Amino acid sequence: MRKALLSVIILLSILIGAGTLTRGHQWGDDFAWYIVQAKSIWNGTTDEFMEESAFTNTQSTTHLGPLAYPWGYPLILVPVYAIKEVNPLALKLPALLFYAGFLVCLYLLMDERLRGVESLLLVALFAFNPLLLQFLDQILSDIPFLFFSTLSLFLMTRKNQGGMLQDAVMAAAIFFTAFLRVTGVLLLGCFLIVEFFRLIHQRNDRGAVKKIIVRSFFICVVFAVLWLLNLALFPSGGESYFSQFTGLLETARQMAPAYFNVFGDFFGTASGWKYLYYVLLPFFLLGAWEGRKQEPVFLLFFALWLLVHITYPYWQGPRYVFPLLPIFIYFTFQGMKSAFRRLPEVYARGGQQAFYGFWLVLTGLFLLTSVANAYVNLQNQREINGPFDPYSKEVYGYIKDETPPDSVIVFFKPRVMVMMTGHPTIMSTECERMHKGDYIVLSRKVGENQQITPEKIGACGLPLDEVLKNSRFIVYRMEK
Repeated sequence: MRKALLSVIILLSILIGAGTLTRGHQWGDDFAWYIVQAKSIWNGTTDEFMEESAFTNTQSTTHLGPLAYPWGYPLILVPVYAIKEVNPLALKLPALLFYAGFLVCLYLLMDERLRGVESLLLVALFAFNPLLLQFLDQILSDIPFLFFSTLSLFLMTRKNQGGMLQDAVMAAAIFFTAFLRVTGVLLLGCFLIVEFFRLIHQRNDRGAVKKIIVRSFFICVVFAVLWLLNLALFPSGGESYFSQFTGLLETARQMAPAYFNVFGDFFGTASGWKYLYYVLLPFFLLGAWEGRKQEPVFLLFFALWLLVHITYPYWQGPRYVFPLLPIFIYFTFQGMKSAFRRLPEVYARGGQQAFYGFWLVLTGLFLLTSVANAYVNLQNQREINGPFDPYSKEVYGYIKDETPPDSVIVFFKPRVMVMMTGHPTIMSTECERMHKGDYIVLSRKVGENQQITPEKIGACGLPLDEVLKNSRFIVYRMEK
């Protein structure tokens, strides 16, 4: 019965998630670089990609990101790119499948810790959560990462260990997590730290000590072999990411309040949902405290993950805490159950009913909101203004058809321009740097967002010839 209900929940979640997908994408060009990396894998041109990325980053006003993101997510996109090329709707489908896989892993993770009904209820909270379902419309690595991190946590904390085969699968799951985002290596660190303290605790049992050492070594070897294979097959380009960890204490001071509050976005962004988060926070703390001995991996991963991200200077909203949300909700469940158990016996049954009633109502609200979001999207025929709208495509068409292939473009989202045209592109907010471009494309809608606005470009005194203008963009040729 539980498996049937789980199947219904997951199927309904995927149907709603499919309904939220649009035929476009929001502005922002991280997604474009993932697609360009996937293209380079398919075409066997990863070295050329690295040269292209180095040009875009070094010649722009500021670095736009690492020279290459970890290659795991581009590799996931390759089959879709091979069939549909740059088709945003098709490129979002892998995340939909990984989300279904995440829900299965979440159920397995919670089934060993909660009663059957409770584990289904927790899975339903994630299956119908508006924040996560709407995020499926992003071509980013977060959802596959959520799948592999949850799978890793399940295998790391599974009560019935399955020997070397399971250990190899666990090491592979941790590797694929890091293959999607380097911070996934924290999972390996958490495992080794917990195993070290187990070794200290059982140091007088030679058999147990030997087993811990051999197992830890085997898992590290499997991870290392896979990582060396990754280094052999794909060029490295993440060094610039690590260089951004400067001024750690000041960054942490600024970011800590934001990450403290961002967990509330799981419930909603309106002020009422924030107050609900504050009400639930004490239950989370109570559950975490009571589970400190039973769930050391959860707590260690939670703490290390937050420590790394509050010292990273660029705010990315709630997506960076997605891997922690299952832990947060689990401990909140446990804290509420613990609080109700402490009630006088005459109120205990009412407390239990309040527990189930509260989470059922919340799940129902999530479901209604997500269905409404999907319905509106389908009524709008999956359309979204952004880099795939007709005005943008007109610009890309002009650049591809009317300009030399080696001409340099200046554009506020250079990686999108590279993806859509193949032209070398940079971003500039400086008049002097504009001379590096052969063509300048200015947005008439985004203001001073990584560009000099059309209203101010004349003050630069550049020899510009307007060659294209529509309601969103102006294209100039630089006369040299």
